[in-house]
Amino acid sequence: MKVAEVVLPVPLNKSFYYTVPEKLTDKQLKYRRVTVPFGTRSLDGYVVSVIDNYEDKEKIKLKDIKNVIDETEILTDEIVELAKWLSKTYLCSVGEALATIVPISLKVPKRKSKTTKRKIKISNPNFDMTEYQKIAVEKIEQALKQNSNKTFLIHGVTGSGKTEVYLKSIQTAIDNNKSAIFLVPEISLTPQFISILNKRFGDVVALWHSGVTTIQKYKIFDAIRSGEIKIVVGARSAIFLPFTNLGLIIIDEEHENTYKQNNKPCYDTKEIALWRAKYNNSVTVLGSATPSIESFYSAVTNKFELIEMPYRIDKKDMPQIKMLSLKNVKHSVSVFSKPMLQAIKRALARREQVIIFLNRRGFSPSIICKHCDTVIQCPDCSVAMVYHKHPEHLECHYCGKQLKFPLKCPACGNHEYKIIGVATQRVEEDLKSLFPHTKVFRLDRDTATSKQVYTEVYEGIKNEDYSILLGTQMVTKGFDFPRVSLVCVVDADTSLYLPDFRSSERTFQLITQVAGRCGRAEIKGKVLVQTKHPENYALDFAQKYDYKSFYEQEIEIRKDLSYPPFCNIAKITVRNKDNKKSLECTEKVYKILENQINDKSYPISILGPAQSYISKLNGTYRWQIILKGNRTHLKEILEQLQSSVKLPSETFINIELDPSDLL
Repeated sequence: MKVAEVVLPVPLNKSFYYTVPEKLTDKQLKYRRVTVPFGTRSLDGYVVSVIDNYEDKEKIKLKDIKNVIDETEILTDEIVELAKWLSKTYLCSVGEALATIVPISLKVPKRKSKTTKRKIKISNPNFDMTEYQKIAVEKIEQALKQNSNKTFLIHGVTGSGKTEVYLKSIQTAIDNNKSAIFLVPEISLTPQFISILNKRFGDVVALWHSGVTTIQKYKIFDAIRSGEIKIVVGARSAIFLPFTNLGLIIIDEEHENTYKQNNKPCYDTKEIALWRAKYNNSVTVLGSATPSIESFYSAVTNKFELIEMPYRIDKKDMPQIKMLSLKNVKHSVSVFSKPMLQAIKRALARREQVIIFLNRRGFSPSIICKHCDTVIQCPDCSVAMVYHKHPEHLECHYCGKQLKFPLKCPACGNHEYKIIGVATQRVEEDLKSLFPHTKVFRLDRDTATSKQVYTEVYEGIKNEDYSILLGTQMVTKGFDFPRVSLVCVVDADTSLYLPDFRSSERTFQLITQVAGRCGRAEIKGKVLVQTKHPENYALDFAQKYDYKSFYEQEIEIRKDLSYPPFCNIAKITVRNKDNKKSLECTEKVYKILENQINDKSYPISILGPAQSYISKLNGTYRWQIILKGNRTHLKEILEQLQSSVKLPSETFINIELDPSDLL
């Protein structure tokens, strides 16, 4: 009897076996997706092996495979091994891991696409590299030519020419008949990078992110497997693409938390890159002006090789950063302090461009009743509803719920409200009032509704159709506009005192990154930062572009408090629509964990139970437990927890190893 071993995208870490019906016996099944009966429903799964002479020792009547989805193999040996590793590392089933690597949603095109002979067209612009660029390129090229499994961390200031190092490295990989994955943290950065790569390497380049259709993704899969596509630029999921001769993985802006997946399996793209590089004997290049503390620690302790690029091209000065203290400012009509407003006026008068950064979208973060001071909150989340003016509504930025502006206060019935705080719509309104003849482009999640918007903003600023680019952290990454002379940070304090051990690091990174968007060409740059805490060490070191001193202070704090990189962390979140049930279940989980840790005598700290920073989200109450210890011990304890805990109905548990935040 011919039987297929199938793994399914369900939280059961086991294989399921199905007989191959007569009509399918001549079809190749291994490494293809199939549709199979599972209980009362049908599921799509992955065939990982085929047994030609199956002996039914357990006398279980096996069901037939219903349908074969793929005509050609969609998995590889490497993908199956990677799925097994993902399963062990991130506490999910092999089927769930495979569904992350090769989504079930990938649609097979109705018409088989013709194989096209793509041409590699290496166009090598002739310009002088800096001394530091040459050193970086030589080190990476040597590793590529020797098939060395090496990881490089490029710590290069903004404007130091990291992109050119990436491109030269990709060229070396292609010259040595290898492929390359180039990861960027934001979909907004893909249009400019795909344009650069197409000009440099021809049509062997593909784009991969959530905006690409499922049919187009299947075609890209095919073209990668056949060797037509040799370079992919994309967001984090591009790390899984099935290159068989992978030589180089580049992760630009490696510090960004968008490289961490927050849904099960909660994977870290950098860890997957290192696994694939080891499997393929290939090179990983991480790059950032503000590396994550963990990555820089890996470089300091020689796990990664550090490459420093401390100067901008042509040794241009870094823009001067000036802190504008709002400590004693009680109330201001304008969102801009006088020095900031004057600086904007002067830049516009010189026909230069300005970037204005505020990491809050909407018009105002909250509205409050004038009579009883009640804050209008989301009915499903424990957060204030954000006021949006155009079109007018209230919106929860966590669950997406929208409400009409309330006619009266739900607590006291009063009809008057105070609009508190500032967000991007309010700043845009102020700018248009202050500078009526100046064109402003606002880039945030409300305006960036399609990938065309990113292209529009990129081309619009580049062609000087807009004088001011206003936005959230989308404007802090990757943009290179020669006429931007001024960057204004409206409020540097939004992330500074969040109850998370990475809050200082994130603030330092944001300020340094957005500052790097100006003064990149002939025009000198200036950065103005409004804050109520100018003495904070993260802002002080950001003002001096002193990453090393920031790192040294931050690493001591992490060591004293035992936070990464000196330990691993697990965040366990329990959710239920009933707050009492959520707490009771969390306390039960805590007891199980405490007993397991004591039984094993493992050096694991257990913190909690405590309400999550946002205690209610999407109608469910959230409680959490934090574990601190080494990864091996944590995984063992958490695997035991998963197998032993019995959850009441409508109670859900989420486990994240090394989460991007503790909120």
